[in-house]
Amino acid sequence: MKILVIGIGEIGRHIASTLSMRGHDVVAIDKDKHKCEILSREADVSVYNRDATDPKLYEEIELETFDMVIATTDRDEVNLFVAAVAHEYGINKIIVITRTQEAAHLISTLGFATIVIPSSVISAKIVESYVEGQYSLLPVIKTLSGEYSIYTIAISPGDKAVGMKVGELKKELPKESMILAIFDGEKFIEPEDNVIIEENYILILLVPAGEEQIVEGVIR
Repeated sequence: MKILVIGIGEIGRHIASTLSMRGHDVVAIDKDKHKCEILSREADVSVYNRDATDPKLYEEIELETFDMVIATTDRDEVNLFVAAVAHEYGINKIIVITRTQEAAHLISTLGFATIVIPSSVISAKIVESYVEGQYSLLPVIKTLSGEYSIYTIAISPGDKAVGMKVGELKKELPKESMILAIFDGEKFIEPEDNVIIEENYILILLVPAGEEQIVEGVIR
């Protein structure tokens, strides 16, 4: 898949690097020369030190040839502009990582893009999983209306979940709950059914609002 990432701060750099390692053709843009140099050293990504608000940029890179655009700058007005341009170019998959709830609602109302509220590397993990086709972002959008929440829990010694396989835990969780990722203290682990949950793991879940205590009861 050919993917354009606008904004390569902590989240954008993580997304661009990971998707490149997974075989996607990634192009990244940022007006900060230092950030561009860092990503160029870290990953096999085509990096442009350019201003994302320059309309000529999108003609030069032939935006219409891209499959997906991910806007993750530190300015929501720029992210909105990028989403509008991508929408005008006919890009079907547009992801905007906003900095505020208000901006998320605005862009969602305009119908330009799928919205993800950032939470450090958690949002990067959500985007990567969506690109890889592991699940739809529809439940994530529902966090905007309060229907879902992202719930993080650290596994302690003696918890019922210790020693369980992820597939077993999934069967015990409330309906429509979803394990987004597992962090072992050093790296993220894909939440595949055969992964065994160990002490000190951190589970990141998408949980229907109001059912957090049920999830904790299953795990503890």
